[in-house]
Amino acid sequence: MKKILFIPVGGTICTALNDNGHLSINSNAGNLLIHYFETSGSFYAGKVNIDIKDNLNILSENMTVECWNKIIKAYLTYTDTNNYDGIIFAHGTDTLAYSASLFSMLLSGINIPVFFVSANARPDKDGSNANINFKCAVECICNNTEPNVYIAYQNPSDKKMYIHLASRLEQCKNYSEDFFSFGMTDITEREYNPTGFSFNNDKKPCQIENNPPLISSFNNKQLKQCVLMIEPYVGIDYNTYNYEMFDAILHTSYHSNTVCTNADFSNSVIHMLNKCNNSKSKPDVYFSPMKFDGEIYDSLDILESNNITALYGLTKETAYAKLLIAYSLFNSKNEIITFLETELNHEYIL
Repeated sequence: MKKILFIPVGGTICTALNDNGHLSINSNAGNLLIHYFETSGSFYAGKVNIDIKDNLNILSENMTVECWNKIIKAYLTYTDTNNYDGIIFAHGTDTLAYSASLFSMLLSGINIPVFFVSANARPDKDGSNANINFKCAVECICNNTEPNVYIAYQNPSDKKMYIHLASRLEQCKNYSEDFFSFGMTDITEREYNPTGFSFNNDKKPCQIENNPPLISSFNNKQLKQCVLMIEPYVGIDYNTYNYEMFDAILHTSYHSNTVCTNADFSNSVIHMLNKCNNSKSKPDVYFSPMKFDGEIYDSLDILESNNITALYGLTKETAYAKLLIAYSLFNSKNEIITFLETELNHEYIL
């Protein structure tokens, strides 16, 4: 009999309507998801032991670095003396891509499959994909899915079930409840049966030999809120940011891999670079996505001459998660750069 660790983090998948008609965390949500699975007619109903742990009661829009530390602690506590065949986190959709990216890095090289499941609506509402997403994750684990970190999610727009590599997941777009990722796989027509299920992607999931997953490093350390992420927009004023508080800055770019470098003084990213260089903390500055080869714009010549570091080929969510881990774990710049340049879990889309 397969044994699965189930950690309900929170989010819509763990909510119910309260007396005021608002959504709030339901402390019994995890048991209800398990009950649905056991009565769903799944081949594995009654044939899998789902070990549920405490609901962490976090609405995903309220996710913080400190909450991530609580999830890491829960994982380390519950897996310390138990052997599981798979792990499921129930998590809200709003910050799912950030948490999935983080754990895809922390759990790279894990020897069992880990799934994040979310929902577009509370589990007991018509049209909710909560129960089918949870059911899919359980069945994939029971069918010996290759070890890695995944998301099982049925897109409401087409009612198709997709499996995503966690290191490639992107946030839902505004006014949409669909998730997308590079290499996402439609498994709607695949029948879950005892012969086994293997996730087919453009690359085999990472297996880092002779190294335990990075999450073990956090037995005696914590993630630090040490990275500031800035997104460009027309009229941005770089005087409004406090750069002294951070060890690193992640600046995203427009779709052409560009940022403003030729505008009024406080609207130019050059002003930000000067402020960082003149600050006491002197935070390291990274741009993602950005590249300096091929046919590039004149504006990028200015950036390249300012000794900035480009992280090209990652989603912004994974770039942020990877920087956060790097600056929480390492003190030396050489160690940080080596970590950032090492592909941990097929996070490089390009």
